[in-house]
Amino acid sequence: MNRLKLVNAIGEAVIPIMGLLFFDWGIYFILLFYFIDFIATEVFVYIKVNKIIQFQKIRFPFSTRYGRLIFNSVLMLLVIIISHFAIFFIVPSINFSNQIIEFLSYEEAGIPIPQGYILLPLVIFGNYQQYKTMFIKTGFYQKYAWKNLIFSRRKALYIALAGAVLAILIANLVALPSFIYIVIIVGVKFYVDVKM
Repeated sequence: MNRLKLVNAIGEAVIPIMGLLFFDWGIYFILLFYFIDFIATEVFVYIKVNKIIQFQKIRFPFSTRYGRLIFNSVLMLLVIIISHFAIFFIVPSINFSNQIIEFLSYEEAGIPIPQGYILLPLVIFGNYQQYKTMFIKTGFYQKYAWKNLIFSRRKALYIALAGAVLAILIANLVALPSFIYIVIIVGVKFYVDVKM
């Protein structure tokens, strides 16, 4: 399973690095890519928790499970909001709505379809494949505790939240090029994908 996690983490790190080096993707462009994956991952955490509970026939109050999941979802939204503040401090001239439109309508050379139509299904399919190969086929749901899954995700969210707050602090103290933030974001995401 660690090999599958490593391959998946490398795949998710290569795309933004290639975008930075070869396609002139900016920091917000790359973060939008990660935000889509972030949201899809959160949805699949709900699915995984429900699969664990269903298989292990765990009985407990409905509010216990969903309270913890909802707390994670609120943390995820907080990460996205604070990340926007960080981007504003890093790139003060940014126009978020224009950047979102550019991201969704971006066409890669040789592919005449805007990536907005391709990316969302690909991210969902990637998360679904990860769910099937690393969670179902390995029997992970049979032995893993649902609380551990939620708390592992929560740790990753806390790391992302700390990173967004730290980016705001750094951006207010010193002007760093965007590519440094991108390399740090990709590196931390890679670490979280491999270790959690």
